[in-house]
Amino acid sequence: MPGEAERARVLAVCRSNWEYRGIDDASVREMLAELSEHLEEAASAGRSPKDVVGADVPGFAASWARARTPLRLRVLRMAALIPFALAVLLLLTHLIDRTLALPVEAPRIAFYAVIIAVGVALELRRGSLGFLRWLLVGLIGIGIAQLTTWLVGDGTLFRLPLWATLLLMLPGLPYAYGDIRARKAVAAAAE
Repeated sequence: MPGEAERARVLAVCRSNWEYRGIDDASVREMLAELSEHLEEAASAGRSPKDVVGADVPGFAASWARARTPLRLRVLRMAALIPFALAVLLLLTHLIDRTLALPVEAPRIAFYAVIIAVGVALELRRGSLGFLRWLLVGLIGIGIAQLTTWLVGDGTLFRLPLWATLLLMLPGLPYAYGDIRARKAVAAAAE
């Protein structure tokens, strides 16, 4: 039953994507039931799940989630998660540098701006970037930071205290916690 396995994979990918995006459980169940019905109809007509959702299952799930989630909620989520992600990067830098006040230079700002801009653009478009794409984005950010060093220099603009970094994390904590719980629930359901 290769078609049944592919159907189960499509449903699992969509569920994971929708839960990651913070769609409530009732809506996820409703969307999965509707998608499952479409996939069953396609199977009875001799078509594969790929004929229904296309080759890019995460892209399909992301587009359906965007259609189901109002723009204001998506913008609110991104507005909370952007400072959270930035704060995580800054916190790692605090830990690596072992400092309570992080010097902020133009190249560091350029690096973080690239990470945030590309991350937001791709996250809103596709859903999940994956490790290799994030690695590529990081390398691009390093290149832009080097270019900024060459153009502007690397003098300290200001010092960012640790408490300010932790404060940046606050708006995104509920979303991050919800994402972790949703991933654990998906993992538990898969077992």
